[in-house]
Amino acid sequence: MSQKILIAMDESEYSMKAVRYVADTVNPKAVEVTLFSVLPEAPGTGLEKEPSLHPVFASKMLELKGLTEEKRKMMESVAASARKIMEEAGISGNRITVKIQVKKVGIARDIMLEAQEGKYNTIVVGRRGVSAIKEFMFGSVSNKVVSSVRNCTVWVVD
Repeated sequence: MSQKILIAMDESEYSMKAVRYVADTVNPKAVEVTLFSVLPEAPGTGLEKEPSLHPVFASKMLELKGLTEEKRKMMESVAASARKIMEEAGISGNRITVKIQVKKVGIARDIMLEAQEGKYNTIVVGRRGVSAIKEFMFGSVSNKVVSSVRNCTVWVVD
């Protein structure tokens, strides 16, 4: 029976540590891996197409949408590097999937939703390198996943 692993990724060094850990730990013949990234959503106001919209505001909205596309391209590059690490560890390319999506409800919740819908056995997250104050104020994705996920193993890689 094949183990299904969901690796939650962003552009941080902790994500790549998680990828390397999985590559070094699992049986490459008995695993399916999904490299999963949730992009922050460019805020929309619904006014973008309004003819009376001030040109400065309209241009700023376009800049925000452009940042989302830049982030997608960056994550595609990161995912390609992660895929290469997996393949070098002996995991067949047809057992590696890359999924990059725009945030639907929240990064942690989107990860948990993907894990549930995809029937993954394990979620792997990197420990996020945020300050203690920022983590206290906002929490971290890894903490949210660990404290909320049910019926699934979670690996937090440091």
